[in-house]
Amino acid sequence: MLTVQEFVQNISEDFKKVFPEVSIENSFIRLGTGLTHVELPINSMYKEYQVTDFESIKRLYIKISNEILNQYKFRVDYNNVYPILKHTDFGNNAKIQFYRKRAFEDLDVLYVADMTDVFRFFTIDDDVDFNLLEQKAIENISKMTAALVPLNKGIPVYSLKYSTDYASSLLLSEAMKKQIQRKVGDDILIAVPSNSSFLVAKFNYSNKELLKYLIKTDNDPNKVSDSVYRLKNGIYTKVLKGDRGKG
Repeated sequence: MLTVQEFVQNISEDFKKVFPEVSIENSFIRLGTGLTHVELPINSMYKEYQVTDFESIKRLYIKISNEILNQYKFRVDYNNVYPILKHTDFGNNAKIQFYRKRAFEDLDVLYVADMTDVFRFFTIDDDVDFNLLEQKAIENISKMTAALVPLNKGIPVYSLKYSTDYASSLLLSEAMKKQIQRKVGDDILIAVPSNSSFLVAKFNYSNKELLKYLIKTDNDPNKVSDSVYRLKNGIYTKVLKGDRGKG
């Protein structure tokens, strides 16, 4: 009969042939990572082993673990995935790592599943096809239509006619990029104060100061950035404090 240490070592090695992540933590063997994992009590497993045999216990706990992991495994509906703009600092202190790609400057693109009442952010531990996720997210956001209109009469700033949780995400849509180019121009300022809004204006000093003020008035708690960005010739740069809007 195996000792406890031998039992744990042997069954852990066999678990590694089935599960991608296996670790021993205190009195448990942990299978999986992040949001989807199961912890198996070593003492209970060893007591069961003492009255049966190693192969039976191994098969039993592989079966139990697979059932639990599959029950809570996140199933993706690619028709309801979208990109979300967030600051590069967003989620850095979380225990899980969000799947993200750099958008421009200090903004990242994260990916969410729209579950009607909540957004579920995708993590690097999710069992999904990330290339397909990125492709479908852009396809889905590109299907949304929104009119870019002057923010107010006499104010040379444009925004969406109607607010939406995906407002800032529409900046990733080719159709919105073309609409911005047609209505505002090729050398523009962009502000992304929150997920539900973005602001664009022609590049000049007065518009930069106006956007800085408007960012402060945005009351959506889902903040993105308090910076102003310049887009010229397809290249984004952050507008510095002393930039007077020339060039």
